[in-house]
Amino acid sequence: MSNSFAQNNCRDENGNVKKGGIALTRDDENGNHNTPTAALSYPKFKGGNKAMYRYIYKNQQYPQNLKNRGISGQTQVQFMVNTDSTITNVEVFKTSGYKEFDDEAVRIVKSFPNWVPAKQDCQDIPFKTVVTIPFDPEKKK
Repeated sequence: MSNSFAQNNCRDENGNVKKGGIALTRDDENGNHNTPTAALSYPKFKGGNKAMYRYIYKNQQYPQNLKNRGISGQTQVQFMVNTDSTITNVEVFKTSGYKEFDDEAVRIVKSFPNWVPAKQDCQDIPFKTVVTIPFDPEKKK
């Protein structure tokens, strides 16, 4: 027996097939694909990564003392995307080394609009994710 990945297709309320994430399938002893053992699509910012980074730069309040000194950095922030699309448990996952950047990164993530939740076997599930919040004094809003 071996594991392989297959496209995870779910059906919407009208019975139409919707493509989604990945599915882990297990092959039987004859090499035939069986029913997926797990299916997962990751949580997403509505509109995708480009929209998320537009949101970040538009809403970012760059710490003035760091901007004046030309300091850049990035903070990784971890949070839970719940089944109702809300964001909770926001915390610094990897510090930038500057408290001002870390605090601003947490503030931005807490202000995010609702996300598209993760799915497993076509059901919404809570899922922790990490986002990198960049700080670049040259970046225009």
